[in-house]
Amino acid sequence: MNSKFLNSAILTVFALVLIGAGHYATEVHQPRTLEQIQDKIKLAKLQRAQVEELLIEQAASAEAAEDVLRKWKARYKYIPNTLNTADVVLYLESLTRYGFEQFDVTLQGITNKGSHSYYTFKVNATAFLDPFYRFIWHIENNREFYRIESLSVSHKTLYKDNPNTEKLRRLDMVGASFMLHAYFAGSTGISTTEDEELMPLTEDLLPRKSPAHNSFYPIVRTDLPPNDELLLDAEAGTLVSIVGDRAIFSWDGRQYILGEGDRIYLGEIVKVDPMMSLVRVSLNKGGRIISFDIKMEMEDKYRQAEGEGIQVQPIDEF
Repeated sequence: MNSKFLNSAILTVFALVLIGAGHYATEVHQPRTLEQIQDKIKLAKLQRAQVEELLIEQAASAEAAEDVLRKWKARYKYIPNTLNTADVVLYLESLTRYGFEQFDVTLQGITNKGSHSYYTFKVNATAFLDPFYRFIWHIENNREFYRIESLSVSHKTLYKDNPNTEKLRRLDMVGASFMLHAYFAGSTGISTTEDEELMPLTEDLLPRKSPAHNSFYPIVRTDLPPNDELLLDAEAGTLVSIVGDRAIFSWDGRQYILGEGDRIYLGEIVKVDPMMSLVRVSLNKGGRIISFDIKMEMEDKYRQAEGEGIQVQPIDEF
């Protein structure tokens, strides 16, 4: 074989091998490597994004945890670990000892929510407005965790004997019915004990303990209350004498010595005037306010006709 032809063949084969290797490296190996590198870059970016998202979630969770902890430390109510019905009854009795004519409690059942439990009681009550308002105030603002639902309140009139005079008296009260929940057995970390220190509260942060006015007391009435306290009936009594700033009346076999501001049946003594020999009274007759003067007759005439020495002179009426 010719040496030139052999060398040419060898060079040709070598060139073909180089071309094939170059083609493989350029068209096959490098794109595959590039694709692998790009996949790794994408994975790295994804992992970085996940880390950033986790950091954001961690910050949000930490903030939420701090907020929950702050609220927990700022609480002023507590849920006891255990509570029985006797505890509830004793607590309610301590709040209804005075001013209540009726307070009936009926257990409706126990509810377990998993995170907490509570008793449900049905309550029917009759009381004066001020004590009933204070009862609601204590239920809502005391440390114990109670809640009232479906509250219904209406005016209620009772007639009972006055234990001091045995005379029939009228009691203007409120009748109320509602559902009462008493909470206990909260989740771990929620329930606490009464002895645990709670956030102190100032009176300024709580609502007033007394109602602004009695919305359930009739402003105008067609019937007048009975005189169960045996107060002076100024319209039927007799002005006997005035000594200094005191007026002496006689009524129903009794003697009354009264001064300015003293209570009488349906009203009060407004003025005692010894110079003019008169007593001014103000009466509330079912929402109609009247004031009038009661004057003594001349002394001799009064002595001659006891019981006829009263003159009623209206001075204003509205």
